[in-house]
Amino acid sequence: MFRLIGRHFKEAFQGIFRHFSSSLNSITAVTVTLLLVSLLTLIIGNVSQITKTLEDEVKIFVKIEDEVEDAEIPALTRKVENVEGVSMVEFSDKDSELDKFIKEYGEEGKLFEIYREDNPLSRAFIVSLREGYSISDVASRLEKVKGLTGVEFGGVSTEQFLKVLNGVRQGGYVIVLALTLVAIFLIQNTINQTIFNRRLEISIMRQVGASNSYIRQPFVIEGIFIGLMGSVAPVLATIFGYKYIYETVGGQLVSGMLTLQPVYPFAFYVSAFLVVVGIVVGLIGSFLSVNKHLRWRR
Repeated sequence: MFRLIGRHFKEAFQGIFRHFSSSLNSITAVTVTLLLVSLLTLIIGNVSQITKTLEDEVKIFVKIEDEVEDAEIPALTRKVENVEGVSMVEFSDKDSELDKFIKEYGEEGKLFEIYREDNPLSRAFIVSLREGYSISDVASRLEKVKGLTGVEFGGVSTEQFLKVLNGVRQGGYVIVLALTLVAIFLIQNTINQTIFNRRLEISIMRQVGASNSYIRQPFVIEGIFIGLMGSVAPVLATIFGYKYIYETVGGQLVSGMLTLQPVYPFAFYVSAFLVVVGIVVGLIGSFLSVNKHLRWRR
């Protein structure tokens, strides 16, 4: 069995180097494709990170009407928690709101300490959203809850920005899938050329009783090696390139809120993904190509 496996690997290597020009073209095409896949995967991963951070940071601020008694707060809290799309509700009393107000203005904010005894601010709920829910839709539902007033959440621009990020992420998935199919097509063409060049050898193998499975294995292994070799350069570019970019921008974009994925282990996850894609692409491409020429049954 081991001798047979060794023979298949030997034939696969011979196939690669015997038809090196076509194999090199395929390896190059896979390398370019995986570099694009790497770039898109890095973008998607960081867009997902930024989107999650923003979704966690974006909360709806809802004032409680002054007429609501303190004893009614627990019941009102349960009403807000039951609103569709609400994940968590945090109550903030007048003193807490004043503390935030003073902190926001820094040294000058200490002037507002005079309002500590007669606090003019309103009590409030700070509402977190469930993933996938529209901020404006949840805000509209909260406005209908009796006892609440002054719903604030950062405006429509915040929601539109999150929609753009989600659109980029979903579009990236589609492009990655398309590039993977292109890579499969390229490897399939390479194996087709190899099979055409070795058609006499395959014909002789059939005549002496070789099974389709026996004939197929070297070509499948060859395709896997082409995909694997095509992933080497993208893996190195991913690890060292992303590390350079991360260190150059200090791990964040624009502000501390738009943070990038840390180099480790993110770059290694992406690299492992590229290796798997390369192997799978090579396997599928070669398998489809060989099967096309070995459809007949004994």
